[in-house]
Amino acid sequence: MRGLAAEIRDRRVADGSLRLWWLGQAGFAVKTPAGRVLYVDPYLSDAAERLHGFKRLSLPAIVAEDVQADLVILTHEHTDHLDPDALPVIARANPGCRFAAPGGCDAGLRTAGVEPERCLSLRPNEVCDIDGVRLHAVPADHGDLSPTALSLVLEAAQVRVFFSGDTSWRPGLFGPLFALGMDLVVPCINGVFGNMNHIDAAMMVAQAAPRYAIPCHFWTFAEQGAGDPAGFCHACRQLAPRVRPVLLRPGEGFTLKARPRDVQP
Repeated sequence: MRGLAAEIRDRRVADGSLRLWWLGQAGFAVKTPAGRVLYVDPYLSDAAERLHGFKRLSLPAIVAEDVQADLVILTHEHTDHLDPDALPVIARANPGCRFAAPGGCDAGLRTAGVEPERCLSLRPNEVCDIDGVRLHAVPADHGDLSPTALSLVLEAAQVRVFFSGDTSWRPGLFGPLFALGMDLVVPCINGVFGNMNHIDAAMMVAQAAPRYAIPCHFWTFAEQGAGDPAGFCHACRQLAPRVRPVLLRPGEGFTLKARPRDVQP
C-alpha cells in the first residue's frame, strides 16, 4: 500500500473530529473516530478522457486499487463523480463497502458491478443513517444535466460537512441544511456546466456560516472552466469574514473538530 492510502489506513482520528483528504475534483476521503472510511465522489481514473475527451490535467491522489472503504457516497451520476473505471475496482476490493447515491446513479452502479443489496438510495429532503454516519440530502440544481443530483451534509462525530456536489447557487434549496449548523462547507467553484463560480460559492459560504470552507471541482480538466481558488478565498474574506477558507492540494488532509452546538454560527 502506497502514500495516501497508507496514511488514511494508519491515521487515528480523535473523538469529536473528522479527518478529510482532498482527492482532486470533487472527491474526498473522510475518516471517523470509529475508524470508518468514507469516500465522496472519488474520481480516480481517466474515464472522462476515454468517454468524453476531457483530458485529465492533474494526477489522482490515490489509485482505485489502494482504496479501502466502508462507504462510497455519490452526489450524481456524471463520470467525474461516479467513476465507471474506479468504482468496479473499489467494489471488488471492498466486499463490505456500501454505496449511497441518488436514483440517477442506479444504472452506473449496476454497470460497475455493485450488487443492489450494497446500494442505499439517497432521496432529496430525507435523512439516511448508515452505521453512525448521517446523511442529509437536498436537491442540487444541476439543471437538465442531472435532474436527480443532490447536495449533502455528512454528519458524524458531532461534525457537519456540506458537500455541494455540482450545482448552481440557489439559497432557498440549501437553507434547510444550513440551519443545522455547518462546520465546513465544500463548494464547487468551476463556474461552467451550470455550476457555481468562486463568487457564487463565497455567497453560499456566507449563508451557511461555517467555520471553514474548502473549494473543490477545479483544475482537473481544461473543459470544466478555470476555477479560481485564490479568488474564492478573497471573496470569502469580503463576504464571510468569520469563515476561514482553506486550500488543499490533492492528497492533503485536514482535521475538523466539533464545536459546541450552543455556539451560534
